[in-house]
Amino acid sequence: MRQRDKPRKQEPRFGWVSARRGALEDVIAPAPPPAAAPRFPGFTYHGGPIVTSPVVYTSFWGGLWARDAAHQQAAARLVQFCRDLLSSKFMNVLSQYGVGNGRFAQSSNISNVAAQLSDAAVQQTIQTAIDSGLIPEPPSGISSQVLIVFLDESVEVKDQALGVVMCEPQGDTAFGYHNSFTTTAGNPFYYAVVPALNDTCLEESCPGNDAGCTLHLAESQEQRRTQVTSHEFAEMVTDPQVPTGWIDLDDANSGENGDICNGETATITAGANTWTVQSIYSKEDDEQSGGASYCLAQAPNPLPPLPRR
Repeated sequence: MRQRDKPRKQEPRFGWVSARRGALEDVIAPAPPPAAAPRFPGFTYHGGPIVTSPVVYTSFWGGLWARDAAHQQAAARLVQFCRDLLSSKFMNVLSQYGVGNGRFAQSSNISNVAAQLSDAAVQQTIQTAIDSGLIPEPPSGISSQVLIVFLDESVEVKDQALGVVMCEPQGDTAFGYHNSFTTTAGNPFYYAVVPALNDTCLEESCPGNDAGCTLHLAESQEQRRTQVTSHEFAEMVTDPQVPTGWIDLDDANSGENGDICNGETATITAGANTWTVQSIYSKEDDEQSGGASYCLAQAPNPLPPLPRR
């Protein structure tokens, strides 16, 4: 759910093949070794909704996005990233969790927001935008609509009850989060929030410990934003109503599919664009490799849906 530092452990997989030739009565096939267990057997489906065909909206909050050309260009690039992510082979990793093809819908700007937001304030801002027609009401039933909110450098998030503090002078716990609420019309609304992730934000979040941080000062601000966006998007569509979708509730060091591979950067290519993303947990690969390999940024073809057991 949140971008934060977590220890990761990979256990080796051992396999062997033995063949011996001799008289039939002398050939005794040794018993095969027991199959290696997956690293995260507790990552399972918990009965809730999955966003099977995501329709992505973006919204840029804060007065800086429209103030200068640099912010306007950054916003345009983030919209392009979301378009490219949906058409990339990154989606082939998510198909095992029941997520299919998606599409980008539209973007919006909300300049008049508080400098410090709670999650309740985020939800109220979204509801106000729905009421004014700036953001559409999601369809009834199981929604395919998801919203990614990008904050500018003037907006921070502090919600102690939720455990999310982002880009604050102290006490930071996260680089992004996702959540859901029920609109006044009674429909589920799924959203993710990505803060500015500028150098100041990183220095406040990981003071004096860049090497141990999941984001790094050597990365560009865009690379940090796209990495966190891919993390939160992957979790939002596979576990939109936390914790009722695909999630590991047994292992304190894991959680959702973004958390397990937290901070493991990779790149994807879509058309002429190459983007930084975070690798996502693949249960299929974890089971097939016996825990040796389980973080993927892309797959050549859609992975078949896993049994929801």
